[in-house]
Amino acid sequence: MLVDWIHWLSHLSWVEVALLLMGTMLVDCPRYALARVLMVTIDFSKDLWKWLCGRSDQEEFDYCPSICVILAGYNEGDSVARAIESLIGAYPRLEIIVIDDGSAEEHSMVEYARPYGKKYDNILVLARSERGGKSSAMNFALPYTRAEIVITVDCDSSLDDAALWECVQYFKDPEVGAVSATVFSRNPYVNLCTWMQAYEYLHAIFTGRMVAERFGILGITSGAFACLRREAVERTLGWDVGPGEDLDLTMRIRHLGYKIKCAPYADCLTDVPTKWKQLWRQRLRWEEASVVRTHCRKHIDMANPTKASFRWSNFFVSFELITVNLVFGYVILIYSAWLCANKPHHALFVAFTFYVYTLLLEFINVLTLTYYSRTRLAHLMTCLVLPLSPFYQLFLIANRIVSYTREIFWRTSFKDNFVPKHVRDVTWKW
Repeated sequence: MLVDWIHWLSHLSWVEVALLLMGTMLVDCPRYALARVLMVTIDFSKDLWKWLCGRSDQEEFDYCPSICVILAGYNEGDSVARAIESLIGAYPRLEIIVIDDGSAEEHSMVEYARPYGKKYDNILVLARSERGGKSSAMNFALPYTRAEIVITVDCDSSLDDAALWECVQYFKDPEVGAVSATVFSRNPYVNLCTWMQAYEYLHAIFTGRMVAERFGILGITSGAFACLRREAVERTLGWDVGPGEDLDLTMRIRHLGYKIKCAPYADCLTDVPTKWKQLWRQRLRWEEASVVRTHCRKHIDMANPTKASFRWSNFFVSFELITVNLVFGYVILIYSAWLCANKPHHALFVAFTFYVYTLLLEFINVLTLTYYSRTRLAHLMTCLVLPLSPFYQLFLIANRIVSYTREIFWRTSFKDNFVPKHVRDVTWKW
């Protein structure tokens, strides 16, 4: 197979090779490879100059605004205690609000959180009798705090000791409206499914958002751990109803002119799905709420040059996602179908070419990760699944095609039980 492929490839002209890889060279190469190489080159040059000058970057946490962590959940009584424990004593000017969004009695978060509320003055436990959804719960909790910074943390997540300190330092700049922390898998080695997700989180969230921030196109703060300027949240009128509320709020904060920053060393651990079926359903929900619903419908005006609020950075946030995820996904599907129908004897060689090319891009990702990681050995262990990454990418591409098709024609995100029906029925449908 390898010899046949090399023989086939060697008989292609440079023009044919360029045409074959044109899509990925125009999209994936700048996005994944060149941007990372540029970032590492700049940072390495800076670090080398500091070393030559005998200077060192001493990390100082000298900014200490008041913060409020909102833990909103439904039927997550068995997880909320761990999240609270990770927050206690982590920051001096800290409030914690636990909001139970109508959980069943046997999974009540109140029962697990109430002892902490009695023991600590800075912990408030709230409960609602009827479920309204995550956005509704966080909007309900927001008036109970006057903290400068509001932080949302999923109940099944836990934070590193210095995570809060890492995030709040960026708010020294009054133009910063939100900070995206880094989410890692808590259960990376349960099986292949969790291992691939752990690897994906490393290059998509850890290094991926570092790159996006450098180019001013960071467009999301993960709901699992997001830091928000309360003033900015209030100006947006809070979280909108529906799945993808973290992406939507970040885009609205960008629309107001605030900067979105990335705190790569503010670590948050979360549980990832352990079964492929669970992962498929999770990503369907994520994708349905992202590109089509949020960027192509709700916030399409942000990419419109005729609008007074137009900014090129907002344009490229939407352009990148729409091009790479939506358009490129369908192009791959159409091209694959055409190739199999017209040149089936070439299909295997073409597929292997893309496999090798993808591995090269992923290898650049690993090198970038190695440079920035503070736990290189653990992260490199996660990267051992790199040879399987192209197959995992195909899984994600297939998921996106299905989710976008469902959303375009049937608006499935508007029927997602992530939000109770009685709340969806009274929500404005843009």
